[in-house]
Amino acid sequence: MKYISLATLLFSLAISGCAITVSELKDTHTSYDGNLISNTGAYETYRTLKYMARQCLEYAEFLGNPVVVLSEFDTERKEGEINQKLLADGLLINNTLIEIESHDGDKAKVSLYTTKNVLSMGIRSPTLIDINRWAGGDRTC
Repeated sequence: MKYISLATLLFSLAISGCAITVSELKDTHTSYDGNLISNTGAYETYRTLKYMARQCLEYAEFLGNPVVVLSEFDTERKEGEINQKLLADGLLINNTLIEIESHDGDKAKVSLYTTKNVLSMGIRSPTLIDINRWAGGDRTC
């Protein structure tokens, strides 16, 4: 038990200066994975991706720290975002950002950003292929 607490403490000290915010994730050129156009509207796409993200991306990672999915949708602007975050000793570290916005009225543009550094090691992150499958109705992780 002592070793787990020590490992957790060392891990939190190592990442405390590296907490990734949503803005930092979006501004880092290497984190952008690309985008796709969904055949459904922004809100329907958001609901589908939110459900699949919670099914496939929430879990306890190897050190016992939870990986959670938080989401929000603005109905007036027809925009939403889904964030996958690692909770490590009180720090919320953004690992994945899925942005959904209205495109051509009845479709949605989905953009994917994922952390590609030491903070993302051991964390299940979606790919554009996963997002495309999920938006198309595939319910497998």
